[in-house]
Amino acid sequence: MESIMLKEEILNHRIQQVEVSEDGIVINSDNALYPFKKGESITSLHPFFEGIKYLLPSLSKNITFPCVNIEIEGSSKIVDIELLQFQNKFFLLIFDFTEHYEASHPLVQEKNESSIAKNKLAFEQKLLQAKDEFKNSFLANLNHEIRNPLNNMLGFIELLSETKLNYEQHETLKVIQKTGAHIKMLMDDMLDISKIERGVLTKKHVNFYLGSILANLQNHFELKYQSSEVSLEINSENNLPKTFKGDPMRLNQILFNLLENAFRNTKKGTVTLSIKANKQPNNMAIMQFEVSDTGVGISEDEINKIFDSYYQLKLDKVKPLGEGLGLKIVKDLVELLEGDISVTSKPGEGTTFRLNLPFELRKSKREKKTVAKGSGILISKRILIAEEKSANQMLFMKTFLNNEKGYVIEIANNATHFLELIEKKDYNLLLLKRAYPDMDGIELIQKIRNHSSEEISNLPILIASGSTMLEEQHAFLEAGATSFLPKPYSKKELFKNIEKLIR
Repeated sequence: MESIMLKEEILNHRIQQVEVSEDGIVINSDNALYPFKKGESITSLHPFFEGIKYLLPSLSKNITFPCVNIEIEGSSKIVDIELLQFQNKFFLLIFDFTEHYEASHPLVQEKNESSIAKNKLAFEQKLLQAKDEFKNSFLANLNHEIRNPLNNMLGFIELLSETKLNYEQHETLKVIQKTGAHIKMLMDDMLDISKIERGVLTKKHVNFYLGSILANLQNHFELKYQSSEVSLEINSENNLPKTFKGDPMRLNQILFNLLENAFRNTKKGTVTLSIKANKQPNNMAIMQFEVSDTGVGISEDEINKIFDSYYQLKLDKVKPLGEGLGLKIVKDLVELLEGDISVTSKPGEGTTFRLNLPFELRKSKREKKTVAKGSGILISKRILIAEEKSANQMLFMKTFLNNEKGYVIEIANNATHFLELIEKKDYNLLLLKRAYPDMDGIELIQKIRNHSSEEISNLPILIASGSTMLEEQHAFLEAGATSFLPKPYSKKELFKNIEKLIR
């Protein structure tokens, strides 16, 4: 009987169909029950839709929400809402069961309370998962969109630095370069937050000079806080090893965030970075870093919470963009490097962070520059680049102009033009990016790898992209790319990658 009544209600058009976008914007609605306007967000119509919005991106099967009281512009009804995906489109189906629910209110109330109690935890976990996936997707897209123009900016700055500049222009350019490098580091931090939470962050094991990291940090903070009443001191013990093997980028991130935190919480006085080395067997050393300040300090109640979450310090004190991404990422990176970190503080006197990080000791070796003997004739190596944007084309042309490696480039305006050129001329390397107006980058790689000519199908392919998500990098490599170069990159990094691929 109940089934017959429900069917009759549906046949009497007591149902509204609403098409929405993945981010909850109304695309179409028949407005059979409620007035939904095209272009507005469903979250502005009723608070209930706030939760639905976050479920859309990860929707894999239909979800039904029974007995929901919805009032929009004076129209109050008790409805069932079904959330579904059909042919890559998202729909809300709103069933008006007001009379049915009012007639069976006691039974429905008891059923709903039982259902809510039973499924509350699962629903909250799914909602958190949807929010987390949305956040990671947002970070990935933001990261990619910013890295492309940042690569152009840093590339032209590098070219400008190679021209004749007076002293004032040179010093100004140095500030711009450091600012660009700082933006790049913040983008790396943002992406690392997502990678850490998903457990996919990796570490490098390369040779590095500790002195270079310390010098860059000192130059940055002395320049940034030169007008403040806070000074920076960097102290290291005598006979401190100079060269190590490990992950210099992660070490720089850790020290940068700790120093930035110290400066932000110190109005007057000194920020001190002290370094010691405790040599271990097997050519290892435990590096002991100590960052202390004479700032406001941290209360005993708060000191155990400072590493808890990315939102802790943000909620306590809103800071402008560019001030680092907090102490949580510091703790995660220290653990990634198999180290430990601790903190002591006295309110009104200052705070000290102590960390121990293991690194392999390396003996410094000076590389002798040699000039190859021969006829003196430089054999050109031809590179075909697919790039449709004029600013990027100009950067490539200026980067490769009069280069000492003998690289000669040709630029295709799109993927179709690119495929035409490889049929007509011989090249030593193909340089591609993520996507083109007429074809996706992965599809273009697959066309090259499936080409009937072995000379073309076996050409090395270098992908230069602003996407640094591991999943996307792996997708390019699995499609047939030879190597992946993340943006922004320097001229030296670009040429180094090319040299590895061209034999």
